[in-house]
This record gives sequence, structure tokens and C-alpha cells, in this order.
Amino acid sequence: MSGERTTTVIDHAILEWGASDKLAPHSSIQPDCAPRSPIFDDVYFSGDGPAETDYVFLRGNSLPARFEHTAQFQIGELGFGTGLNFLVAWDRWEKANKPENATLHFFSVEGFPLAPDDLERAHEAWPDLGERAGVLRSKLPPPLPGFHHIEIGDHVTLTLFYGDALEGLGRANANINAWFFDGFAPSKNPAMWSAEIFNEVARLSADKASFATFTVAGMVRRNLESAGFAWQKTPGHGRKKEMLVGALNKADRISKSAPWHRRAGPINPRASVAIIGAGVAGASLAYELTRAGFRPTLFEAIAPASGASGNMAGLIMPRLDVGDYPAGRFHISAYIHSLRLIGVLNTSGLFNPCGAKLHATNDRERERHQKLINQKILPNGWIEPHADGLFFPQAGVINPSRLVECLIGGTDVITARVSRLVQTEQGWLVSTENQTHEFDAVIIANGLDALRFTQARGLPITGSAGQIDYFPDAPPPDHIHVTGPYCAPSPDAGADGGLVIGATYLPIDLGQHAKTSKDQTDANIASVAQSLPDLVRNLNTPVSRASVRCTTPDQLPIAGPVPDWGFYAGAYDGLRHGRREAFPDGQMRPNLYILTALGSRGLVTAPYVAAMITADLTGTPAPADHEVYEALHPARFFIRDLKRGYAKPVSAPACE
Repeated sequence: MSGERTTTVIDHAILEWGASDKLAPHSSIQPDCAPRSPIFDDVYFSGDGPAETDYVFLRGNSLPARFEHTAQFQIGELGFGTGLNFLVAWDRWEKANKPENATLHFFSVEGFPLAPDDLERAHEAWPDLGERAGVLRSKLPPPLPGFHHIEIGDHVTLTLFYGDALEGLGRANANINAWFFDGFAPSKNPAMWSAEIFNEVARLSADKASFATFTVAGMVRRNLESAGFAWQKTPGHGRKKEMLVGALNKADRISKSAPWHRRAGPINPRASVAIIGAGVAGASLAYELTRAGFRPTLFEAIAPASGASGNMAGLIMPRLDVGDYPAGRFHISAYIHSLRLIGVLNTSGLFNPCGAKLHATNDRERERHQKLINQKILPNGWIEPHADGLFFPQAGVINPSRLVECLIGGTDVITARVSRLVQTEQGWLVSTENQTHEFDAVIIANGLDALRFTQARGLPITGSAGQIDYFPDAPPPDHIHVTGPYCAPSPDAGADGGLVIGATYLPIDLGQHAKTSKDQTDANIASVAQSLPDLVRNLNTPVSRASVRCTTPDQLPIAGPVPDWGFYAGAYDGLRHGRREAFPDGQMRPNLYILTALGSRGLVTAPYVAAMITADLTGTPAPADHEVYEALHPARFFIRDLKRGYAKPVSAPACE
């Protein structure tokens, strides 16, 4: 396809071991535990690595003393390498006398991640960090380009960008308090110490953000200074005579996003948050918000997972797009995130990792599949070519209602339909039939019913009814088969049998209820039978379930702060006429967010989008780049229509 953007392939680091000539004299480390990069002709660490990290980066940034006075601390790093700096920072964080429920967020970029075996071998050098190193290795993502958001512990998160450092910093959003500059030596890897790198570092920094680094090279000092950092030399560690420490004079928070796609920014870290809807979207939000220290409450008219999230089975498998575009990056990141979350939940009967085959039923699909293989859209071991399609070994079938239950945990659930949202000076009033509740913030997450609220009424959401059929007595297939429709085994890997097929797509309006029918069962069977007749032969009466999903014209969710539509109509009217001017930042309804239109992939995408929204609410390193945030932003359709010249004004009462 002409004009396709290609993805960057991430290769594991090439290492040499036993570089004893590179070690410090009288080093306590064994020579075969010292990894060296032949590409950059430099070692990852030397001598007593943890002691050097503690001296240069922790003490150089006045840590952990600063941990004791903050409820949230963000560390940024250039060069993740073996993860040593993260491990030491995590260790010191856990041992610090810090506020209750304080959180540590660590952001790092890495162009050549270490292979698992190499990482384990490197970690053998630090037995005192062995337990933490094992946890880190178990949670690190595959070598896929882009952002990876990892929950390390209850109050520790790691956001990794795999790829070019300048690209990662340029696509990132964060508010870093302290920086560890730990790339290979400037003489070996000058690109990591360029003026462009430090300009992006300054953009991602909080006011008075500090830094520390082992080098005092002239180019580093000049580039730091030009980016707004003040520096000074201090005694170095071991054989290094000097090192640099310093701080940013003034943060310059220039957004990379268009003004109309502005993110709303952080709110009170202990805020009360009403979540309207207790399906997989609302449950995912409850999970993330609770972990971040907020106080969420779910509102659900009937019961949790009473909509599409209550189906007997759902698929966890990737949607793959040819080329490097925000939508494709979003879906791959969401797939990896959902699999990691399922592993953390680790609940019996939740997930059957049976694998999934995406069948190619014509030459066009076979050609597309070959492009995906050539592009290396997923790493080795995550996608396998077959004569009749692609196989995804990590994919599987999940029990949606059990997933919702696990995510909700101990979150309060109020069984009532919300009829009205009213903004006040203090926050929001959430009104049900019999009662009114007050919250600091609200997130609308009730699917198609979001259109019942005036604040969301202009969004282009449409409904679709879908039926799936479960045949409990049928022999299950070995794995998922997708040919357009799908045929899958039971979510419970220990079940004796059971076959799930689906799903139908029928238009449905707001307020209508989806209903099961024999015609839809027959349609499901007939769809699968076209490609896999043996799997659906001689089926008995099924257990059927119908529910409503909702979608947008671009098939992506709507996620983010709810715009002040009246402001948008006036401030950006010049777009209708193609004007080029300095438009103001978009104004949002204070502390009002939305997550809806997950389509048929909500089980994969909801947890990731919930993490994105939570990062917005906390002001912590974003798990996605700004292009992905823009692709999901609630204002995107209104802005597109303005640019095309036919946007209709959207208005809402000032207090509703």
C-alpha cells in the first residue's frame, strides 16, 4: 500500500560476557557477570553496581530523603539497560519513611532491551536484589516498540518505552521529579546526550526537577545548560573523579498535542470518583483508580456485568493493522496490557490460554497476513504463520463476568440508574431516582446509555445487538477459530466440553433491549459452517445470550475528558474556514471523563484505556503516546467535522 508507515523492529541487545578488563580494580563482581555492549564498546555496569547507582543517582538526586515528603514521586531515566537503577530505586523506596499509600512511578527508555536469559545472568551479580529482580523479569514486556505500562507492586509502576530515545521522549507525557541520565558514555553514544534529548527531558520535567549523571563531558554540560538545567560538578564514584548533578530552572510544559486534544491534568490524589456503569469499562476503571489511591464508587442500574460483559465467553486476541499508526499501536498495547493484567489476577477459571487462529479465507487476507509477518508486528513466539492463517499462542478465552468481579474487588457498588449529572462548585452531583450523591469527579462508562446524559449527547455513538451461543455438550475445539465469526472452547480450561460461537450484528437504538432468537442462533452456526463445517455439525440446543455493544465511526473507543462543547464551537470555528491561527487550549468540563464505545473488543481494550485515563487523573507517566490519546479523544469527531465544514453546534446547560 502506497504511503504506509512502517514499524520499527526492536532487537534484543547483543552482549559480550567476561569483560574483565572493563571492571574496576578489586571489583567484587565475577567477570562472567559483567555484560558489555560490543556495539557501543561500553559496559552496562562495573564494580559494585548497586553501590554506584546508590551514590550517583539516588544520593545525586537527594533520594531517598525526598521520598519522605511526597505522596507521589516520578523518576525518569535514559537507558534502562539491566534495570539496575530501577531495582535500587524500588528497594530504597520501599524502605523509606514515606507517607501512607505513597506511589513511585519510574519512566525509562531503552533501544535494545536485554533478552530474558541475559537479564537473568546479569541479575546474578546482585544477590541482595534477587527477589526484586525476579519480580521485574516476570513482568517485563516482549520486545515490541512503544510504551509498556507495568504494575510492579501495589504502589510502584514502571513505564518503559522500547525504541529510539528521542522518539520515546517526544511521544511521552510525564511530570518527572528526578532524572537518572545513564546511557552509554557520551563518547560511545553521543545521540543519547544530544541537545534534542535534553530539550525533551526539560519538557517532561516538573518544576525544579533534579538530575544526576556519571559524566562531566563538555557536550553534556552545554546541552543541559541550553535546555534550562543548572549543573555543578561533585565527587564521582570509584575511579570516576567527578560527576554532574543539578536541577531545571523552570519547567516548560509545552504540549505536543493539538490544543483541542488537550488532556485534563491531575486531580486531588484522594478524590472520590463516581463511575457510571459496572461493565468491563467501569470495572477496569475501578481497579486502576483504587490502585492509584482514589475512592471510586460504581453505579449500575441492574447489576455488575449485566450487559455485554456478562456473556459466557469473550476473546482475548490482538487486532493487527498493517503500518505504524495510532490505532494499530493502541490495539497491540492493549493486547499486551490485558494479558499482563490477567496474569496478575491469576484467578482459577478466569482464562483459557488456548491460542487463536485467524483464518485467511481469500487471497487479499493472505496477502495482508504476509505483510503483518514481514512487518514483525509481534515478536517471535507471539505470532506464527500457518498455511490457512495466523496463530497467536498467547490468545485465549476469558470469562467476562468473572473478570468484572475480579476488577471490581471491594469497590462500592450502588444499584441504581443514574438520571442526571449536575456540576457544582465543589464537584458533581450524581442523581438517581431516590437519592443524590456528591463526588469530586465523574467518569461516564455505561456504553450506549452515555447518550442519556446531556454532556455526551453529541457524540457519534451507535448501538449494535449481538448474540452468542454456548453449546455445553459439544466437543470443544483445541483453540479459537476466527473466520469473521468465531468458534471457541469454554473459558474454563478444565471443562469437559463446551463450544461458543458468535456473534451476530444487528442495529439497535438507545433504549431498546437486545433479544435472543433461533434465527440468530442459525445465523451464527451458518457463518461458522462456511469455513469450519465439522466444528458445528450436530449441535444441540444452546444457551444463548444477547447484549448491546456500541461503536464509533472510526471503530475506536471514546476515552478522555469531556469537552465544554460551547467553548469548542466558538474557539475553533476558524477551522471551518481553514484558518491558521494560534488557537487556545481546549476547555473541558471540570473533572468529568468518559469511557465508552468499546465495540466488540472491550475485554482487550478496556483495561488499557482505564490505565490511560488514570494516568491523566494522577499526572503520572502516560502508558501511551500523545497520538494514541488524540486518536481516542472525545473531541476528535467534532474537530474533524469542523475541518470538513459541517460540524453542528453541540451545547449543554452550564450545570448539567
